[in-house]
Amino acid sequence: MAVIFTDRDKCKSCYACIRRCPVRAIRVKEGKAEVIKERCVACGTCVNVCTQKAKQVQNDTGAAWQLLTGYPSVIAILDASFPAAFPDIAPGKLVGALKKLGFSEVMEAAFGAELISREYSRLVREDTGKPILSSHCPVIVAYVEKYYQLLDRLAPIVSPMIAMGRLIKWHYSPEAKVIFIGPCMAKKAEIQDEKVSGVVDVALTYTELKDMLAAKGIDPHLEEEHPFSGPRPSMGRIFPVSAGLISLVNLCDEMCSGDVIMVEGRGRISESVGGIASGEIRPKFVDIRLCQGCIGGPAMDNYLGVLRRREIIIEYATREADTDQTERDLAQYATLDLSRRFTNRQTTLPTPSKEELKQILAQTGKMKPEDELNCGACGYASCREMATAIYQGLAETEMCWPYLIGELEATQADLIQAEKLTSLGQMAAAIAHEINNPLAGVLVYAKLLSRKLGGDAFSTEEAQGYLSKMEEEITHSARIIRNLLDFSRQSKPMLRLVDINNVIEQALSLVGHQAELQNIRVIKELRPSLPKVMADFDQMQQVFINLTLNAIQAMSEGGELTLRTTLATDGQPAKDKKDWIKIDIQDTGCGISKENLARLFTPFFTTKEKGKGVGLGLAVVHGIIGRHQGRIEVQSEVGKGTTFSVYLGVHDEGKS
Repeated sequence: MAVIFTDRDKCKSCYACIRRCPVRAIRVKEGKAEVIKERCVACGTCVNVCTQKAKQVQNDTGAAWQLLTGYPSVIAILDASFPAAFPDIAPGKLVGALKKLGFSEVMEAAFGAELISREYSRLVREDTGKPILSSHCPVIVAYVEKYYQLLDRLAPIVSPMIAMGRLIKWHYSPEAKVIFIGPCMAKKAEIQDEKVSGVVDVALTYTELKDMLAAKGIDPHLEEEHPFSGPRPSMGRIFPVSAGLISLVNLCDEMCSGDVIMVEGRGRISESVGGIASGEIRPKFVDIRLCQGCIGGPAMDNYLGVLRRREIIIEYATREADTDQTERDLAQYATLDLSRRFTNRQTTLPTPSKEELKQILAQTGKMKPEDELNCGACGYASCREMATAIYQGLAETEMCWPYLIGELEATQADLIQAEKLTSLGQMAAAIAHEINNPLAGVLVYAKLLSRKLGGDAFSTEEAQGYLSKMEEEITHSARIIRNLLDFSRQSKPMLRLVDINNVIEQALSLVGHQAELQNIRVIKELRPSLPKVMADFDQMQQVFINLTLNAIQAMSEGGELTLRTTLATDGQPAKDKKDWIKIDIQDTGCGISKENLARLFTPFFTTKEKGKGVGLGLAVVHGIIGRHQGRIEVQSEVGKGTTFSVYLGVHDEGKS
């Protein structure tokens, strides 16, 4: 198989790019990419969007080196797009570099375009009454072979690469080995297609060629210029640009009448080919390509835009055109067989019923028609098309990004809630002690009140005193419980003007007693009259509870916990100075090692014992501070303690 994929890891990001392979040569199995016995002639494009590198295209530099070192005659065929791939290298210098690499000769594939354009002209003139689909793009050939009964509509003409391979192997130098170099990864599969194989030995991308030049220390800029060998192309050099073939066949005028159509891009392939198959559209000729011309191929390997590449190609073709010589060369190879056949690889896929489609849509949260966003992020044109693909085993629900994002958000919310509940569990014993004291007091006063009610000397004032003390104790307990409920419940962010000192006091009311139980002295250095900040009170309370609990847990044998608020100014230029409130949570505990400092805010990373936390507390803190346009810093030394510093921007009254 020409294009090889390695199954290294579960790659969620690849589910989308798998679908973008028009020949569907990859399918998903148990959450991983599985290679099946098909030629994937399109996935060169989707490999580039796989951030996890779970798939790789076969590297053929090894096979190329074997040919260059083992055979006296090895001819390179440079795709017609090469001037745009090497825009700062003179064509002659590139030829010189290739010869220094070991090639005996270098030819232009553009002459193959000259040859096949003559065949296309003849085919269009015959006008069989059926639409003709161009067959020079191997992706389109494979797509039609697998999914449409349109083999008789494909032009029975080879691609420029195969045309040049036949020219060399059958006429020019039969004993030579042939290596094609271009921007298309699909060529790796085309040279092994049983209907056209045997004339090109290796297909390299421009990226692979650059790697080979670098391995030998060859800089094309420094090489002497050498001429191309073999027949000379003329305007066939414009073949790789959009409508290049249409221009060569002189069909530009017919495009206005609708008799000739140009189709480019993955999104339009299914629409156009499907329309021809159903009879909805009946053009005379369709030039159809996966990319925006071959100059938009996945291995062009530079950052030039398509328009600039087109300009470079046209300039080169115009400058180097030698029509008379091209005509003589065409006459010399006029008898070359440029025909080809195709293979029926039809794959019949099941079609879901309306009820089955409805059930699949419901799995991705699409219960009503308005839930079907048709955003295209999955690679399909519509939600229903994707649901059909899921039914056919070509896709998974995780490919729906809105659904996946919703699932991730729900999971994140559950994890944050779990972290909160973990923190609540750690506070439970101390809070139970804190609530038990006032309740015990209420019980004592209630018994005293009950006894004295039977006596004649019990006054109303004394009874009111007992009741007042009971009310104070119950109010204190209720306040603790209310704060706990506020901390544990999920609430949407509510930004309002907040006094940070008040937030810290509220947080301490929940966890301060735990510090007392562990013989920790709490020192409050809260600057009075601090400016207010725009924040969510509950979320900021969660921040300081988490940081304070971490500090308390770091001092298992007692120590000092300092909470300090100050007004700081960042280091921006004078005219851009911004006021910040700085909140320090400082402990004299065990400290944090340098290797752990870098991972401190990583989700699920924790140095606590099993069951003491899930490693989300600091990650949640970091996220909350970030959403408040603030920042958090940490300084620590093992054995001496840790200081977390939170910076929050002061509210600008002028912007409110």
